[in-house]
Amino acid sequence: MSFVLILAIVMAVGLVALSMADQRKMWRRVRARWLPNAEAREPSDAVVTGLRLFFVAWAALLLFAGCQAQEAKDRTDRIGQETGSPYGS
Repeated sequence: MSFVLILAIVMAVGLVALSMADQRKMWRRVRARWLPNAEAREPSDAVVTGLRLFFVAWAALLLFAGCQAQEAKDRTDRIGQETGSPYGS
């Protein structure tokens, strides 16, 4: 496994964990203390669902990019083995 794929997996797991966390609780800790009327500005259910979908979509995109990078590395290594030179040149 290449470093890029491992990094993509770790980041994707982090994003999925972030999507499963309580979004309102995170909002209260990070943003609500700076607002004068925080209860009136609390995010709606649609915003919370959108954030969760956003995090899951980014996790899927990271996994796809990591798999593509691994496939490109494997293809380059295979070309190098077939031609007898490193990196296919």
